[in-house]
Amino acid sequence: MSDRMTSAALARSASFCLLALAAATGLATSACKGKNGPGSQANGDEQAPPRTTDEASRPERVEIDLFAFGRQLGTVAPCGCTTDPLGGLQYAFGYIEAESEAGQRLILEPGSFLFPDPEGPEGPVDEAAWAQAAERAKLLQSRFSQLDGLVSGLGPTDYAEPEAGAESLATFPLPRVLGNVAPTEGAGAGEGAANPAGVEPLRVISLGHGLEAAVTVVVDPALAEAARGSWAADFPALQAPVEALAGLAPALAKADLQVVVVHGPRDLAETVAREVEGLDVVVMGGVLENADLGRLGSAPVQIGQTWLLQPGDRGQSISHLTFSLSPELPEGELPESWTLQPSATQLTAELERLESKLAKLAEDPAADAAFLARLEADRDALKSQLEDPSIPAEVAGAVITAQTKVSCRLPEDDAAKTALSRYDGWVAQKNAERFAGVKPPEPAPGKPGYVGVEACADCHEEAVALWKTTVHAGAYETLAVANKQYDLSCVGCHVTGFREPGGSEVVENEGLRDVQCEQCHGPGSLHVEDPRTDNIQLEPPRSLCLGCHTQDHSDTFDFEPYLRDVLGEGHGADARAALGEGPTAHALRQAGLEAAGGGCEKSKM
Repeated sequence: MSDRMTSAALARSASFCLLALAAATGLATSACKGKNGPGSQANGDEQAPPRTTDEASRPERVEIDLFAFGRQLGTVAPCGCTTDPLGGLQYAFGYIEAESEAGQRLILEPGSFLFPDPEGPEGPVDEAAWAQAAERAKLLQSRFSQLDGLVSGLGPTDYAEPEAGAESLATFPLPRVLGNVAPTEGAGAGEGAANPAGVEPLRVISLGHGLEAAVTVVVDPALAEAARGSWAADFPALQAPVEALAGLAPALAKADLQVVVVHGPRDLAETVAREVEGLDVVVMGGVLENADLGRLGSAPVQIGQTWLLQPGDRGQSISHLTFSLSPELPEGELPESWTLQPSATQLTAELERLESKLAKLAEDPAADAAFLARLEADRDALKSQLEDPSIPAEVAGAVITAQTKVSCRLPEDDAAKTALSRYDGWVAQKNAERFAGVKPPEPAPGKPGYVGVEACADCHEEAVALWKTTVHAGAYETLAVANKQYDLSCVGCHVTGFREPGGSEVVENEGLRDVQCEQCHGPGSLHVEDPRTDNIQLEPPRSLCLGCHTQDHSDTFDFEPYLRDVLGEGHGADARAALGEGPTAHALRQAGLEAAGGGCEKSKM
């Protein structure tokens, strides 16, 4: 709670508990509130109703928006192979620009921003992969640094580039903060910690309307120590977050809004929210082990008087709070109390729930008439609110929450879209040059190499004909049309025998493009020379598929349904018959696309 706040502001904080309802209806929506009101769908298909003459002449409300990202981990765009690809800077920034005004927003990212976790699944494995990672870091820093209201944290993976280490902070400057650096040895009482150059303990951001937010970031010391002992030796030593925040309390309290970003686990974020007095918002921006949480984050909740936000990681979802102020409020003042204002998306979801319940009760002759009448009244009230979603003039302060999925259904930011296209072009050019003439090792004497699908067709014409009807047969083309055919993050799962002895490479893969027979059955040169059943893999194990069909890259993968699409006449007809009727890969993917609201246009991927 701010020193600048009066007793009226204390009442405001106490009434924040009324807002917990928003968390129940704000999870993982692709829609947004719109400026100066709860608004309509982010894709623009729905428009707010026209304003009356009185409404048109009424001064617009002042809106202050808070957007929270999770760990970016050097990610600029998602893999486009899932049914609902989440992430993409063009959509994240399109959403921010559409939903806020410059000078009236606060944008938070917790650190571990520049580079992937070296020990994670996307960790670069060689010099070429680190070159791509550095180019992505350049893109991220360039676009994020253009945002007013940005406060960046500092995380271990920001030090991960093996040649640069801490120098990456100067190469990719951002308005960074870190609030729990351990005091230097021998420091006297009241003396500050030695933060890395350009990294402040906290930052104060003007929010417009005479209001300010004080923001700091604390990192879990255990997370930092693990990185310091491995690939981030220069990362600063840290002290306990709660202890550090106690020391920063006087500086934080000078602002109207006090915000702490916790780069650590959920329980640490909850501890900070409970034990540190006066905080308005805590953002959990730590490691998300669960894939769904990594995508969607978690809906905003309230702990005491503090909002706890948990965005997804890698830019897949954004936590968003809007503080809407009456134009009658004097500058520099906050309202005595806040009113929950559900977004149009939240209202629509609740209306659909009520209408579904009413439809079921209509079929029940024993349904209580009075209960039905109450539900119908609630439904009619929701409809009225949707017809006029504007915030009533008498409401001095309203809060709107959203947990927004970042997808192609959001507006696009042209600058980010152009930057992503340039990045793809840079990767294509650099890797075409770097890997020209580079081939994988030759097979050891007596070991098989890869021969390509045409050699398979000499004896297995029907099997190859069936393969040509599958999505595996077009895997490489999906990269080529997006100019990603030389991208090290993609190519290995779109060719056959990638970097295996006698297999394919980034550029040198002629004859082994697409996911061909040998990707599942193993290299076939010995089998071509001497066709026998004991020198080829007849039944690929499930684990082989899981190398590429991960949750992040193939969200609908299920082994047996996917087998139904690749087995048939001339290629495992008996095995296909044994599987019987049931869902196929195509059916699962179509269902996934429908659940996601339809696929993205290729031009928007």
